[in-house]
Amino acid sequence: MMQTTLRQSLERERDNILGFWDREMTDHRFGGFYGKMSADGKPDPFAIKGSVPMARILQSFSAGALQTGRAEWLAAAERAHSWFRQYCIDPEFGGVVWDTDYAGRCQDPKKEPHAMGIALYALATWQQLRPSTENLNLAKGIYSLLQLYAHDPVRGGYTGACSRDWQPEKPDIKSVYDQLHILEGFTALFAVWQDDTLRHHLHDLIQLFLDKIIDPATHHLHLYFDAEWKPEGNLVSYGKDIQAAWQLQRAAEALGDETLIQRTREAALQLTDAALEGMDTDGGMWYKADLETKHVVEEKRWWPQAEAMVGLVNAWQVSGNEKYLTQAADTWQFIENYILDRELGEWRWGVNRDNTPIPEEKAGFSKGPCHNSRACMEIVRMLQ
Repeated sequence: MMQTTLRQSLERERDNILGFWDREMTDHRFGGFYGKMSADGKPDPFAIKGSVPMARILQSFSAGALQTGRAEWLAAAERAHSWFRQYCIDPEFGGVVWDTDYAGRCQDPKKEPHAMGIALYALATWQQLRPSTENLNLAKGIYSLLQLYAHDPVRGGYTGACSRDWQPEKPDIKSVYDQLHILEGFTALFAVWQDDTLRHHLHDLIQLFLDKIIDPATHHLHLYFDAEWKPEGNLVSYGKDIQAAWQLQRAAEALGDETLIQRTREAALQLTDAALEGMDTDGGMWYKADLETKHVVEEKRWWPQAEAMVGLVNAWQVSGNEKYLTQAADTWQFIENYILDRELGEWRWGVNRDNTPIPEEKAGFSKGPCHNSRACMEIVRMLQ
């Protein structure tokens, strides 16, 4: 009964989220989608349009159309793909620029590895929906540039930002954010292009998480590293812990490597249990904490709640332990009570300790439809 209720609730919420972005965020004047909407629901038609949120919109509508077959979401995905292909791809040096203005004129051409990973995720999901040689070649090109300029062939993983012409700007910095977004991009790309070299790089990236990024003592992810993979700082992100828990497993499953699948299933439970250290009694998950000082960032942002639900349902399916499914239902109840904006639509940025809303943007550079709509679609798929 709990499974059916949760699945049906998240089917409705998937439709609410994508419906909001289709209805409220479509830029009918300049194309694509608006770059920003304020906390009080006012879109900014002249806001910067980042390649990351534009890719997230493309991926979300493509996934929604794949799951439901709804024509209006296919049309929204087509609009997003057209904008992304025309304005977010660097025509001279390849890859994805960082952002454009409202009309598509490039503002910052730098190359961020995590933006490349998110672009691959979006283009590969579109490829499942509308296969084409042109689109697949575009994704292959981004993948090749990542390997050529951002990959560390000696120590593994991917380095930080590059200039427009791919000169390294942060060669001594590695972060879990780059590695995790590249992981999700490679996983999606492998679903539409079973290339042996891509298989090798995805395998190595999973292995990197298991051997270097997950702390063997705490089972949290280290967030930042030097070039030699020495961890820096003591911050943990509960949302990234539980996001990695299920995404690592999905990556291993995509490869079909039984040994790796078993290792990532074990890691999924360890990461989920570590993330639950950040779960409050009301079902909401805290944002970050410093393990050394025990200081907790007392914010419950929208995206860790979304990732928590997916990770918890995954942990229940891996372990058979009902406590994880119950906690997922409790987190959905928290989202319904405090994160959903029933007046203006979509999800709030988050809430403070006293559950008052954090007055940040409803949509923008750091907030798109990906985490919440994906959580809905993943859980609907898992509980069918």
